[in-house]
Amino acid sequence: MTAGPVRQSRGEERIDEILRATLDLIRREGLGAVTHRTIASASGVPLGSITYYFDTKQELLRAALRLFVAEDVARLRATAEQLLAAGASGPEVVARFTEVLEAEATGGAAQFELYLEASRDPVLRETAIESLRAYEEVARLALRAAGVPDPEASAAIVVATIDGLGMHRLAAGTETAPAVGPALTRLWQALTA
Repeated sequence: MTAGPVRQSRGEERIDEILRATLDLIRREGLGAVTHRTIASASGVPLGSITYYFDTKQELLRAALRLFVAEDVARLRATAEQLLAAGASGPEVVARFTEVLEAEATGGAAQFELYLEASRDPVLRETAIESLRAYEEVARLALRAAGVPDPEASAAIVVATIDGLGMHRLAAGTETAPAVGPALTRLWQALTA
C-alpha cells in the first residue's frame, strides 16, 4: 500500500530535479542550451524520465517558469505580509524590499529569458501572464504595507519597475546599474505624493 505514495514522491523529486536543472542551465547558458538531453545530463535524471514527464521543451519551460515564480512569489509575499502585520512605515517597507531584491543574485536571468521566449510562444505567454499577475498581487500587499493610497492601480507599475531594475542589473552588472534602494524610494515617494 505504501508503494503509491513513495512512487509519487520519487516522481515529484525527479520533476523538481529536472526543473531546477533547467533553470540553472538557462541562467548559465541561455534558453538555447535547453534540450531534453542537456537537462538529462545536468540533472542526472535519465533521458527517458525527462521525456516521460515533459513531452516537449515547451512543457518543460512552462513548468520551470512556474516553479521559479512560485518560490519567488512565496518569498516576496511572506516579506510583504510580515511588513503589513508589523505596521511598518513606508521607508521600512522600501528598505526591506531593497534588501530582498538586492540579495537575489542571478535568479532573474532565467525568468527574463523565459519571459522573452513567451513573446514568441503563445502557450508560454499564458504562463508568463499568470506569473506577472502573481507578482502584481505581491506588489499590492507591499504597497498597502507602505501606505500607498491606491495599491491596485500602482501594482503593475511597481512590478515593471522592479523587473526593469533587475534587467539592468543583469545586463550592466551591479556596479553600473541603477541602485535598487534609491529607485524604489523615488517610486514610493511618487506613489504617495
